[in-house]
Amino acid sequence: MRAWLGEPAEFADPGYEKLQERRRVADRIHRLIGALFREVPKAVLVEEGQRRGVPVAALLTPGEVLECDHFLARGALAEVEVAPGVTGRAPTGFLELDGRRAGPGRRAPRLGEHTDAVLAEVSRATAARRPAGAAPVRPPERRPLDRRPLEGLRVLDLGVIVAGAELGRLLADQGADVIKVENRAFPDGGRQSMTTELITASFAWGHRNKRSLGLNLRDPRGVEMFKRLAAASDVILSNFKPGTLESLGLGPETLGAVNPGLVMAESSALGSTGPWSRRMGYGPLVRASAGLTGLWRHPERADGFCDAITIFPDHVVGRVGATAVLARLIERRRTGRGGTVAISQAEIGLTEMAELFLQESLAPGSVTARGNTGTTDAPQGLFPCAGDDEWCAVEVRDDADWRRLCAAIDRPDLAADPRLGTAAGRLAHRTEVEAAAAAWLATHPPREAMRLLQAAGVPAGAMQQVADYPDDPQFAARGFFARMCQPELPEPLPTEARPALARHLPDPLLGPAPRQAAHTREVCREVLGLTDAEIDELLAQGVLEEEETTHAAETSDGKGHL
Repeated sequence: MRAWLGEPAEFADPGYEKLQERRRVADRIHRLIGALFREVPKAVLVEEGQRRGVPVAALLTPGEVLECDHFLARGALAEVEVAPGVTGRAPTGFLELDGRRAGPGRRAPRLGEHTDAVLAEVSRATAARRPAGAAPVRPPERRPLDRRPLEGLRVLDLGVIVAGAELGRLLADQGADVIKVENRAFPDGGRQSMTTELITASFAWGHRNKRSLGLNLRDPRGVEMFKRLAAASDVILSNFKPGTLESLGLGPETLGAVNPGLVMAESSALGSTGPWSRRMGYGPLVRASAGLTGLWRHPERADGFCDAITIFPDHVVGRVGATAVLARLIERRRTGRGGTVAISQAEIGLTEMAELFLQESLAPGSVTARGNTGTTDAPQGLFPCAGDDEWCAVEVRDDADWRRLCAAIDRPDLAADPRLGTAAGRLAHRTEVEAAAAAWLATHPPREAMRLLQAAGVPAGAMQQVADYPDDPQFAARGFFARMCQPELPEPLPTEARPALARHLPDPLLGPAPRQAAHTREVCREVLGLTDAEIDELLAQGVLEEEETTHAAETSDGKGHL
């Protein structure tokens, strides 16, 4: 990027090689980039950025996404039947299994379209299972498990940053032995810190319950060791740029020959095929390419984009990936064969917004940024409440909700107004009805407003700051949060306890994230059967790495577990 900017003298100091120093002067750097980009077409900037090794992506509108050669070439968008005789272009599914798109197979049914067929099938199946007059079979009583469901599963985790970390963490939480394979020459960006902490809170959340193996995959001996690990493992996870593992001699065909039962899951920014497949990409670039960033703003602010969140795509990618890996493992129990899971992070975004792209296809130009306002009725949106930066969401769905809202805010005059008796009328007079709601909400704190509106039968929710979550009574009642201890951090971390409540499963583990290469010796002994002398020799040759410091927390059991 510095070369692209023309090697500005003000940033010639080698100190700017450090992230901390660049962050300190980010506004100055951004001004230079803005001046460089301002008069250049976005397509030219994207190509030049990719040529220079600088991650750049164009901000696309929904219409541009629908015509994008890359998504069309991959089959990520296709013409689908919406209703009898009606077709539109829409996303075709979250991911690929063994190279085949996993997505909707047919249109949504008309009401009652398959009633006769379903009843006939149920009748045949019931007759085949139970003789006439036989008593129903009662399922056996299920008792809570004394083990986590993925115990005994070994996972080699090459995942980095957020999306890669999250997938492996979800498996580790449920008992899988997840071994993070890493190397100091190509460090996980998630380990970068603005402070001197050895492990950040973000890294601790994303890599809890894992072990760390320091292994140099740029060395042929390291590659051979990885193959031996793969032969003794069940799952391999990665989220590199497509072709990276193949360039190391560790592609699916090679590893599948080593272990036919392997499930290999990879995610990439834009997919492993198509014109853009080799482009670099991170969350902000993915969101721009998928059309999300352009919609995530207030309509009156053409440049007021909100793009500081990792839920889309990273955390969604992790959960979709974990679900697909489990599906593959279940199939392996039937067939004995592994397989591949391939996720394009951009296509996760497309599928999350599928109905918007279908709408844009059927009515071009209809999908635009709408800020805090809904499209089906009014009032719908976020409204300021009493206090500083306090808000409440209100959603009027129909005429009954409107009458209940009018009663709750003591505006019988609005309920009696014939202009506002229908959704169409309220949308036509949106400014008036929103002003009435806003005036009432402005006099109430958000939780009080939510309580009063909910009691009246009006959907409403108080906006929460992140700091409010641990004390939220609903989260507390469901046990959503737990606290995990990371030895390198001064205080326990609030963390997600589980993805869902389960009556018959134990709670997930809450062990700490590993220090880099902290478990190299342990993994090499347990999985590869190496002796200490062999490990020492490989460490000396740079094939293996171990933790640089000999410090160990007094509360550690030697494995990094509390």
